[in-house]
Amino acid sequence: GLANVAMGISHSAVWMALSWGANGYFQAMIWAPIIRIFAEMLHGEDRVNCSVNIVSSQIIGTLLSYLLSAGVLAIADWPWVFIAAAILLAATSLLWSAGFWDVCRHREAVGEESGIKEEHKQEEGEVQISFGKLMISSGIMTLLIPIMVHGMLKDGVTAWVPTYISESFGIAASFSVLLTSILPVVNLSGAYLARSVYRRTRERIGLSVLAFFATATAGLLLLCTVGGLSPVLATCFLAVITASMMAVNTLVVNIYPLRFRRYGRVSGVSGFLNAMAYLGTAISTFTTGLIVQYWGWQTTIYVWLAVTVLAGLICLLFVRTEGKK
Repeated sequence: GLANVAMGISHSAVWMALSWGANGYFQAMIWAPIIRIFAEMLHGEDRVNCSVNIVSSQIIGTLLSYLLSAGVLAIADWPWVFIAAAILLAATSLLWSAGFWDVCRHREAVGEESGIKEEHKQEEGEVQISFGKLMISSGIMTLLIPIMVHGMLKDGVTAWVPTYISESFGIAASFSVLLTSILPVVNLSGAYLARSVYRRTRERIGLSVLAFFATATAGLLLLCTVGGLSPVLATCFLAVITASMMAVNTLVVNIYPLRFRRYGRVSGVSGFLNAMAYLGTAISTFTTGLIVQYWGWQTTIYVWLAVTVLAGLICLLFVRTEGKK
């Protein structure tokens, strides 16, 4: 909230960059603890279900931010967009503080009455292991490149979609933004497809992730070959790609870290993998602009296709490792 206020009252590019960087940093810090809360306060299938359902908050929040921005800009100058966001964040933090502690007290009361709390402590004792050793022994390091690639496609590509549609088909920028506004809604389907595929593969993360990289590869191939026929067709193929990557994000950032509950590393693993995804996003946002500037959009799409195929091949290594465990 304070970072948004700082953004609203900023008068220099440097101060804006620092404020917005702080805003992004603190928001990124929220996600991993939420996954840890699910891991520690829920049981069985509820953990996975809530870890999937929470993805809808991203989509709904994105759409509401569009409406908030449009509404505020209709009656006030742009700084008030950030002030309004800060007010909403402050109200949300107060609501969270009151509601979450009430849930904690209720859980403790139920645990004391039924004796479940002590029983779970005995059955689910933590195993002590260093974070670095856990990274190596679990095979997570094998997933780093696929996770970075998924960040490139999920967020990096999404950021460039309006520009791609506008420049490739010669349509107005406003219409291209409107056309690509369907992406967040379609992306939500990726989260629930992730849960379905995860169950069908008998909870094998590697195989599930591989399936969605294969789907994204198919979408990119179609975009290369017939995507130029119409902006609607191109947007549909891009939606397949970004929805597939939302599925990968749900699997590796939300569901996979739940396996590390017995090590007390759910939050750490989720945060680390999320950071790797954002690193991929940063790389994509920068390099895509350079490739487009010097070689054009067709070459850019071929690069996206190449790194997606590479990520899928690396996933095969993780599938083999996971199958042996």
